[in-house]
This record gives sequence, structure tokens and C-alpha cells, in this order.
Amino acid sequence: MNETQTITIRTVPVQDDEAELILAAQKSPALFQTIYERWALPVYQYFHFRTGDQPSAEDLTSQLFLAAFQALPRYRHQGHFAAWLFTIARNLAHDYHRKRAREVPLEQARQIVSPQDPQGEVIQADEIRRLRKIILRLPDDEQELIRLRYVAELSFADMAIVLNRREDAIKKSLYRLQARLQSLLELNHD
Repeated sequence: MNETQTITIRTVPVQDDEAELILAAQKSPALFQTIYERWALPVYQYFHFRTGDQPSAEDLTSQLFLAAFQALPRYRHQGHFAAWLFTIARNLAHDYHRKRAREVPLEQARQIVSPQDPQGEVIQADEIRRLRKIILRLPDDEQELIRLRYVAELSFADMAIVLNRREDAIKKSLYRLQARLQSLLELNHD
């Protein structure tokens, strides 16, 4: 990447009112809609990246929120709602792929959020294609790091819970992976 190119990554803002919202939704199921509105896009993007097609991603998103709605009364908030939600998402994705006996490669997932700069979109298209080719060669556990951090936009703490690993190990793995990807991109650019 040269100095004029940038890749923007959208992040889910930290919600200070998450505990209150969950407690309120547990008492009044109608308030679950707010939880849905807050998490629907990251969940959908995660499933779309995993399945590679819109109808499956929509179906899995619906299944996830139905499961979350049904389990919400038993949920005990400890500051990691996203981890709980994406643990359900990972299980649904694994079931989906087990039923179909195949994993759709990341290359088939299209970019869902397009850049705001039209000229930047043209410049980034080649970079994205090259990055996808590199990512396809990664083991599934490294692809999952990318999906959880950059598609689902989970915090390191939530990723650690979902992956059943220590937070510092997740950070170290992801930072090393990012450095390796950057090196590979630069090597493939020359």
C-alpha cells in the first residue's frame, strides 16, 4: 500500500448502556428490537463472510436472533454480550457448513461496506483481491481471527471468550497475522 491509500475499518462503538439494555429486554421482550438493531449488521456481515451468499446469511442471522431472544431470559450479563452472541453465531455457522459439507472460501464473500471515496474504491479493488487470495491460503483458525475482528468487529476480550483463548494470546496472534499479511501484500505488489 502506498502512502495515499487507506483502508477504513468501521468499528462498533462501545455501548455503555449495554447492561441496562439487556436487563430491560429481559423484563420487556419488546425491547429486544434495540438489541437486534445494534447487532444485526455485524452478525449479518459475519454470516455473509462465512457463507458467501446473501440468502444463507439472512437465514442464519434470523436463526441467531431467534436463539438469542429465546435464551435471553437465562443470559447473565458479565460485560461480554458480543462474545455470547458470536459464540452462538459460530455454532450456527459450524452447523451450516457441517450440513453442507463444505466451507465457502473468503474469496467468494463480496465486500459489504464499500468505501465512501469512489476513487479510493478503484484503488482498493486490486489490493482487496490480492488480500483475499492471501487470506484463502491461511488456516481456518487465522481466517476466524480476521472474521471475528474485522467482519464481526468484536473486541479482543470478546474474541478471547468466543475462541476460548487468553486475550493477550489473541492480540499477539492477530498482530503477527497482520504483520505477515502486510509483508505478503508488499511482496505480491512488487
